[in-house]
Amino acid sequence: MLKYERYIVFVIVSTGLCIVGFIIIIRRKIGSQGEESDTEISRSTNTSQLEKVAGKGLDSPTIKMYPTTVVDESLQLPKPTDNVCPICLLEYKANDILRTIPSCAHYFHVHCIDEWLKRNATCPLCRNYY
Repeated sequence: MLKYERYIVFVIVSTGLCIVGFIIIIRRKIGSQGEESDTEISRSTNTSQLEKVAGKGLDSPTIKMYPTTVVDESLQLPKPTDNVCPICLLEYKANDILRTIPSCAHYFHVHCIDEWLKRNATCPLCRNYY
């Protein structure tokens, strides 16, 4: 009888430890889901705040203050390797008017960047705010 009592005690203690372990695992899982949802809420809040700012473009007088350059016949550009407008993807040609964003020195066709800046307050290339 003594032999069976040891087995019974062993089974009861082992079962109890397993139950305690499962409870700890479940509590941690539930706790981490709460933290993830808090993080997700803060991420969505930050994203929506950025979208509100990014969704507001610049007014026309501000846009017109940005410097312009006319491409000459020799096609000499501020950065010779950047010979394509990143917005419309067309190559710059002689007599094209380019507008430069002063904070990052990126340049674009005037008609392309003006439309962009009316809707967005960021550079289309580097996404810097001005």
